[in-house]
Amino acid sequence: MGYEVILEDLVNYQNDRVIQTWSLSETIFGLAIVLSVYLALVVKILPSFMKQREPYKLKSLLLFYNCFQVAFSAYLVFIYSRYILSYGVITKRCPKGEDLQAVIKEIYPYFIAKHLDLLDTVFFVLRKKDNQVTFLHLYHHNTMVTWTWLHLMYHPADHFVVVGMLNSFVHVLMYAYYGISSLGPKYAKFVWWKKHLTKVQLVQFVLVTSHLHYQQKLTPCPLPTFFHYFCVSLICSFFLLFMKFYVQSYRVRKERKANDLNVGNKLGGERLLKGL
Repeated sequence: MGYEVILEDLVNYQNDRVIQTWSLSETIFGLAIVLSVYLALVVKILPSFMKQREPYKLKSLLLFYNCFQVAFSAYLVFIYSRYILSYGVITKRCPKGEDLQAVIKEIYPYFIAKHLDLLDTVFFVLRKKDNQVTFLHLYHHNTMVTWTWLHLMYHPADHFVVVGMLNSFVHVLMYAYYGISSLGPKYAKFVWWKKHLTKVQLVQFVLVTSHLHYQQKLTPCPLPTFFHYFCVSLICSFFLLFMKFYVQSYRVRKERKANDLNVGNKLGGERLLKGL
């Protein structure tokens, strides 16, 4: 698919707009401000502020934040599930005018949710959990905010309803885990399912990629080509990065434990022989 098709999609989209939205340059400018403030805060300003300070515990704040995130994510699952039940998993409507305005109202909560998620990093830094502020963490938050800005401000549509529902369901589980973990070590037995979270996320990425493909293929009003492939590329990058995280966190760690156990058994056997 050549550049001519992509440019033609852009021109057609600009000509067919029936509501007032931001231009691509306006969207990118607003997005750049948000991401610049976020990165400056969590990479430079807050780490410098915390350098000579003890980590904050934030136990009550974290419990409230995580409970709110669980409830808000559950609300998103509800409104997007309701939409799917009304219009199908592959939506074939092309909402315009008042219908599109109604769709935009249901995009807003997800847009807000992706910005609230940025507080995760702020809390990590304030608690000096620097090991959790990884490339994967920052990349995921930045690109999800980018996606929602392009979706809401530049090209609002109902193509991502299933994406929002699946992602919000995962966030219900994720923030439930964070909330229980924030209660302290004595509650660790209730989050035995931690290692399965990454598996759920990986399944989510496969489902989302499949849905984006068939939604674009079957809808009478496809997304601009460049935006569709941008979204698919993001999901594929998430899958690869999360798979790498899963392998490093669980498979490699399991192998190390097995090796340590073998070494321990070998040393124990040698001591036993020497004792004999």
